Amino acid sequence: MAGQVKWSRREGILIAAPIGRIDGNNYIEVQNTLESGIDPDERAMILDFGQLGYISSAGLRVCLIIAKKFNPEGKAFGICNLSDSIREIVTVSGFHGIMSIYDSQSAAIEAITGKADVGDDEEVAETSKTIPLRISVDFDIVGENIQHIANFTIEKYEYQNDRTLPLKTREAVVAGITNALWMYVERLKTRRKQLLTEMFKSAETVLEDVVAKAEK
Repeated sequence: MAGQVKWSRREGILIAAPIGRIDGNNYIEVQNTLESGIDPDERAMILDFGQLGYISSAGLRVCLIIAKKFNPEGKAFGICNLSDSIREIVTVSGFHGIMSIYDSQSAAIEAITGKADVGDDEEVAETSKTIPLRISVDFDIVGENIQHIANFTIEKYEYQNDRTLPLKTREAVVAGITNALWMYVERLKTRRKQLLTEMFKSAETVLEDVVAKAEK
């Protein structure tokens, strides 16, 4: 389902519901899919995350790029239906402080249109239950994620300050962030190794306990 997006429209508002996940492997495809589905005269858009299991900093950057298209006066943009795990990523990254986040499609539409009790007469993007943490969180830490975090941080700064940084400044920022975050990666790698060791030891202990009880 890489890059798959379900489209619908309610109260004249364009609604895009990405399916699966948006990460370093497919963010470009998702961005292209979203951009190709937006007409120049669209006045409002909602991203519905009800069917999204995971989003990385690369995916959040895509959201910012799309949101910029609705910055002009008279346009509106919002995101809704965040699972607990995605809401955590959004909160940790500070994304929630610059973007309109809603609990549901209806809440988003009401905020944009000013109309309460929005009807469901037009097609509505399906939503799914909150995806369990065990299958929604990506525990792999790879170097390319640092690049995505750096790019997202720059994009967020430009979005908040309505400016575009010069190329040399961007390069300097990326280099600085990369150096700083690699230290965290090294610490996480060490901790991950420790945790894996403890997990294997725990598994052996449980096995021995169960076998001992079964043989009594």
